[in-house]
Amino acid sequence: MNKSREHQIWREGVGDMDADPSEPYRAPAHAPALVDLRAIGLFFRRNLRRIAVVCVATTAAAFVFGLLFLTRYSATAVLIVDPRAAKVTRSGGVISNIGADASAIESIVQIAHSPAFLGELVDELDLTHDPAFGGKGDDPEKIRFAAIEKLGAKLFIARRGTTYVIDITAQTNSAETSARIANAAARKILNDQTSLRSGASAATAREIESKLSELRLRLSRAEQAAAELKARLKVTDTGQGSTLLERRIYEMNQQLVLASARTAEARAHHELLRKVAATGDGLPQSVQSSVLGALRAEYARLSRQNADQSTVLGPRHPAVTSLNAQIADVKRQIAAEIGRMMNAAQADFLEAEHREADLSRQLKIAQTESGELQPQLVKLGELEREAKAERAVYEELLSRERELLQVKDLEPSDIRFASRATPPTRATPGKSVIAIGSGLIGLLVGLAYCFAREWMRRTLTTMTEANRLGVAETLGFLPKLASADATPRAAEVPDLTPWIAELCGDLAPAGRSPQGRIILVTSATRAEGRSTVAINLAAHFAKGGLRALLIETDRAAHVKRPPRGLLDVLRSGQDMRRAFVAQRDDGYTLLPYGGRMIRDQRVVSALMSGVTLRAALQLARNWFDVVVIDGPPALEAPYARFLASQADQSLFLIEWDKTRAADAATALERLDASDVAVIYNKTDPTRLRLYDPDQSRLLESLGLAA
Repeated sequence: MNKSREHQIWREGVGDMDADPSEPYRAPAHAPALVDLRAIGLFFRRNLRRIAVVCVATTAAAFVFGLLFLTRYSATAVLIVDPRAAKVTRSGGVISNIGADASAIESIVQIAHSPAFLGELVDELDLTHDPAFGGKGDDPEKIRFAAIEKLGAKLFIARRGTTYVIDITAQTNSAETSARIANAAARKILNDQTSLRSGASAATAREIESKLSELRLRLSRAEQAAAELKARLKVTDTGQGSTLLERRIYEMNQQLVLASARTAEARAHHELLRKVAATGDGLPQSVQSSVLGALRAEYARLSRQNADQSTVLGPRHPAVTSLNAQIADVKRQIAAEIGRMMNAAQADFLEAEHREADLSRQLKIAQTESGELQPQLVKLGELEREAKAERAVYEELLSRERELLQVKDLEPSDIRFASRATPPTRATPGKSVIAIGSGLIGLLVGLAYCFAREWMRRTLTTMTEANRLGVAETLGFLPKLASADATPRAAEVPDLTPWIAELCGDLAPAGRSPQGRIILVTSATRAEGRSTVAINLAAHFAKGGLRALLIETDRAAHVKRPPRGLLDVLRSGQDMRRAFVAQRDDGYTLLPYGGRMIRDQRVVSALMSGVTLRAALQLARNWFDVVVIDGPPALEAPYARFLASQADQSLFLIEWDKTRAADAATALERLDASDVAVIYNKTDPTRLRLYDPDQSRLLESLGLAA
């Protein structure tokens, strides 16, 4: 389709509107920018007021919230963990020093956030009677739990980077309280770690001593029971005989599993062939054979030849009879081949089933042989393992007890105060910081709101969005005129001639020709202006000196008693010209929808998708230079796809900022037309200026020219 320079500018939205139309269009030499500054500017133009309103409201709320809840006094105490290990004895205590273990330091920090640690700190500082921490009510437990939660929210304990320093920071409304809580938390961490190491060794030594006598008795009993059972069974080497038997049973189990899988596979293969033979369906790829493939190919060739010959010569012709006999013979051969494959599959199945039964029998014999000895050997192995485990535990605990008695209270502490907390003199953060932060939050919330609003918009507004639907081209925009909402047959049709001439000038055939051009006008849903555009399109072609026919293929809601029209012609088969209605003012011919006596939608769909309609459209091609079809909505009428297949060009209307992108994509997919052009209808030029200023100016300039 040849396009003029001005038409290209209309579609692309680029270039100089005053350029010479005779000059060929040249794409800009520079590469497209990675960031479309113009699109960003249009976004801010569309949403500037919303961004400002949301930003001001959010900033005010954030500032008030910051003044009321974020102003705090922070006091920090610092602990240091010395990674240098001091060795007093060769053997260490139960809990060693932290040393250079970063995970252990982090564990101390996490334990300090636990409810148990915070609860002990609440009790130590008597925070339940502090109005800033204590909860309301008469239940002491609830008041204590409330104080623990508030202390956890105001006490921050963290390791400083990757160092061995631990910061304990308290934030409250009082400088003295913050320093007191920070120092108390640091002191408690220090005391807990010191008492943990010093007390663990002594407690462990006492517990080990109480367990040794019990372990000594259990070890003696376990060794005696294992020796008695071994003597009774007369087993000197318990491993060799039983291991061979267990290995044999294991291998036979593996073989039985494989045989069962093979039997199941053969059974499934046989059942599949039997089902195919019964139903006549095609074989899957896994069971195809070259012979069967050749026979089916021959069957398909003979079937096509028979269909062609029957159409030309008739079903009783000798050549057709001979082809039928050949087809019957091929069918017999196909059935024989499937039968042969079934017999082979049945033989494989029986062989696999026999193999599985034999393995199952041998496995039962082996299990019977080991039935008497195996439980006793298992019991003997269990007794020996128990005796070995008891001996290892006893020796380990005995040695550890001797070590702990020597090193108790000799391990030095490796954690100490580096700095104690002092009452702060200034609150954090300041009002200026809160104001700046509130402003940034307000701006981000405003931008996020507008971005989300734009992202969630599902309607179509720009040519780029229409091009994403995968159509051949987007022609442009038609305005929403004052009477655009009026029903086309009930009131005066809006005059879209200037815009139709600009958008659809290349759709008209070049002069009169033996075969006219069919143009389908359709949309996704109703009320998108299909009839208005179709009428203007037919009138535009008629004023250009072409013989134009407008065919209605959808019933208008305002028509109470439809005249004789297309449906009546398709149903009766009478001369279509008797239903033509001449539109003398506009110069085109109208073929109404008709169907006064037809109410069943299934009948309408059959008539609109049949051979009779195809023949009627061919006659219309012969009588007229251009045929405009006022098509049905693609999402509601199943025969819209048939009409699109008969048309040389399909015009798909999108109601600007109302048609959903998903509906338009689904409708275009249902149409499945090779040559589809999109036109935006009922466009608001003022609002379009916020999305595409070039198209808006051109739309308004054509309106002024009209």
